[in-house]
Amino acid sequence: MAFDPPTLFGLSGLVGTTAGVLLLFFWLHDRRVAALALWGSAFVLVSLGSALVVTRANAADVWSSQVGPVMTLTGYGLMWCGARSFEGRSLHFPLAVLGAVVWLAAMQVDAFVGAPALRMRLSSATIVIYSLATAAEYWRARDPGLISRWPAIALLLVHAAFFALRFALVEAVPFPGGSAPADPKWVPVGAVSLLLHVVCLAFLVMNMARERAELQQRRQAHLDPLTGVANRRGFLDRGERTLRRCVADKEPAAVLIVDLDLFKQINDTFGHQAGDHVLCVFCETANTVLRPNDVFGRLGGEEFACLLPGASAAEALQVAERIRASFEDRRDSIPMRHGASTVSVGVATTLDVAADLETLMAAADRAVYLAKAKGRNRVEQATAAA
Repeated sequence: MAFDPPTLFGLSGLVGTTAGVLLLFFWLHDRRVAALALWGSAFVLVSLGSALVVTRANAADVWSSQVGPVMTLTGYGLMWCGARSFEGRSLHFPLAVLGAVVWLAAMQVDAFVGAPALRMRLSSATIVIYSLATAAEYWRARDPGLISRWPAIALLLVHAAFFALRFALVEAVPFPGGSAPADPKWVPVGAVSLLLHVVCLAFLVMNMARERAELQQRRQAHLDPLTGVANRRGFLDRGERTLRRCVADKEPAAVLIVDLDLFKQINDTFGHQAGDHVLCVFCETANTVLRPNDVFGRLGGEEFACLLPGASAAEALQVAERIRASFEDRRDSIPMRHGASTVSVGVATTLDVAADLETLMAAADRAVYLAKAKGRNRVEQATAAA
């Protein structure tokens, strides 16, 4: 069965262009994700440019030899920029269009224009470089929350391998895109490879954008909007998982409950804006003391909690005292001379209390009340009898 190359590649270009337009449409509805605009533009350029190259394969034809390759190579460069934008990295548009610029410069050399194999090797090498660079951007992030990243990387690597083989075997390629006469039986291979790459990759990057949005929503649901630390739900969720690991590894753990002293008086005297400032200053102070693997969150109002995995009772008391002293030292950064800027801290450890987060928090909370009863601005430890 014979296939008409212009029809097949024209259809592939149309489908790929449609996928790109859909990405642009989604970007218009959510302009916070600039990567969608770059991806959409890239797929449109690659699809239309590839169709022009194949369906008008004539070195003397400006559409086939210059416009088509320039569109295609620019599209691959924009795919790379889209990946960088998606991962929050700076864009390098000069590098994105470098492949197209090199092509246009090479087309001014008669020896290059008259050598089909050389032209195809240059375009193949450029596509391989951009595809590998795009895959590398996704690989560097390794965000476990984005499942679609892995098939996207695999697809880009397969695409790069395809063009690497085209680079090496360009004289023997039997379908449009090689320098050998096209074999009608192999025409669908070129069309299907282009169609699968563009359509599947467009689907995957669109799904990555969706997964990223859902992941951000879940993260925001676990954050306190004022201080930026975990809220009660976020602390309990991560804290329970962390404590389970400590129990499984037979490691100690400690919980600190921290309560800002006379916080209601600060709000009543100086206003809620001053109170909010005190809360933020305390979070900044605590974060400078805590380790990266410690779990810290705001339980509500002026009450905070810290889970210290692997911490003994003595180590937990040292951390609590450092938080208390560090916050007291920051009185001058709080613009109120008569407002209380101290904290009371209760400490409970798995060595003294059952290895259950709720039980630990309850014991540490009782220790906080003991600290307040003894005059505030102090650290107290829960006991087995507490």
